[in-house]
Amino acid sequence: MHIQLSAEAIQALKSLDRIPDSGSEMPRSMVDELLTLGLAYESRTGGIINMTAAGRMWLSRRAA
Repeated sequence: MHIQLSAEAIQALKSLDRIPDSGSEMPRSMVDELLTLGLAYESRTGGIINMTAAGRMWLSRRAA
């Protein structure tokens, strides 16, 4: 299965890889795209965004 992301969402996913537990300044539309596809999740309490294992796999496949 191939997941197509917008260029902005790709950059957001890469930033989550570099800065875990991001309380990020990402626009909500990018966060929603990653959340909807299961590539990131949001903490219940603080609005912190983290990458899922699927997000890491997506990045590693893209880099290959």
